Amino acid sequence: MKNKKSKNLILIGVFIVLVLSFSFVIAAQNKDISLLSIFKSNSYKIKLGDETKKLEKKDNVIYLGVNDLKTMLMKHYGSSDIYVDLIDNKPDENGIISLIVDEESSNPVYSLGQVFFINNNGWSVNKIQLSIDDTKYLHLIDNNSYVNALVGLSPDIHSRLINRDHTIPENFNDGNIVALKGVQAILSSKGMKLDKVTLENLKVMLDKAAEDGIKGFVLNSTYRSYQEQKSLFDYRYNERKNSGVADPYEEASKVVAYPGTSEHQTGMALDILSTKYPKGSTFHNSEEYAWLMENCWDYGFIPRYPEEKVEKTRISFEPWHYRYIGKPLSLYAKAKGYCLEEVVESLQNNRLTNFKASNEEEYVFLLLKKDQNFMVESGLNVDFSYLELTAEDNLLVVKLGA
Repeated sequence: MKNKKSKNLILIGVFIVLVLSFSFVIAAQNKDISLLSIFKSNSYKIKLGDETKKLEKKDNVIYLGVNDLKTMLMKHYGSSDIYVDLIDNKPDENGIISLIVDEESSNPVYSLGQVFFINNNGWSVNKIQLSIDDTKYLHLIDNNSYVNALVGLSPDIHSRLINRDHTIPENFNDGNIVALKGVQAILSSKGMKLDKVTLENLKVMLDKAAEDGIKGFVLNSTYRSYQEQKSLFDYRYNERKNSGVADPYEEASKVVAYPGTSEHQTGMALDILSTKYPKGSTFHNSEEYAWLMENCWDYGFIPRYPEEKVEKTRISFEPWHYRYIGKPLSLYAKAKGYCLEEVVESLQNNRLTNFKASNEEEYVFLLLKKDQNFMVESGLNVDFSYLELTAEDNLLVVKLGA
């Protein structure tokens, strides 16, 4: 037994001497190498939850798949709703990110972009920074210092859904209502008013229409007060009641919104007609209507009550009624073929929505509840706007690649 132990000790001693000798030879060649590095693996790896995955390496380049990166981020942040915006290190057409390895550099840092993820408190955005440790594991670097980007901000109300199910208070947006003037259109009456931002964008839109040779616009109905809306509804209600219909309220609601449910009360909606087609029932035959249907989206407007969306809006076809909701939501509505109800429903059903408006413009829409935050890692600049969708839901619109 003693002889066996002695032989084992001798073998261990010989092995240690060989290792030390090898280290001294390397040191003599001015190489910086530790005992730990002699035993560590030559393979680069990442942790995907409980799973370890080897990364392909060729020459001095490590290849990281975008899907593997997403899995690592989901596991790290405990969220299945994430969006990865690779700004600084774009993947190739196969979704592979190339990371150049400098063997002489210890713990290199790779900045890839930013990641958006959600938890119970709302959305957060972090830099995506990776490093390689001494055991050749690729891991995330966390700053863990955040600021709530929504402190002191009020959501923009121009995208808010207003209908029978989503009502507004009597004095909603009254402080932003201004006189309607300076537009290239005929005004059907004196004293017409609009929301200030809506008017600014209407001017730009009608100026462009005039450049295109379309100059016959007539603006008919714009801002209405609560009392004006009530009087109009009561008139239509009594008209239906006197005609003997079974449900005069329902029939009146198809053509005039009940007070508190009308977009005209916000100043963000208006009725547009033309000199050649002054009646709403024939406006869709005009060149003004054709121009609006092609171009209004580019100025933040949408046709609010399309013929094919009557079942969704519960309002009869109104080719003359346009609503300002702002870009890029107006572009999203056009791309998807949605009315405003469908826009909001889509965003509510998908807490994260990626939208490419053009080759130059791409956005991510992030749904927020009223009491939730937007936590941004310190030092990270995010180009975003903050919108109100309903009384319960807000929306972050983040411009990517900024």
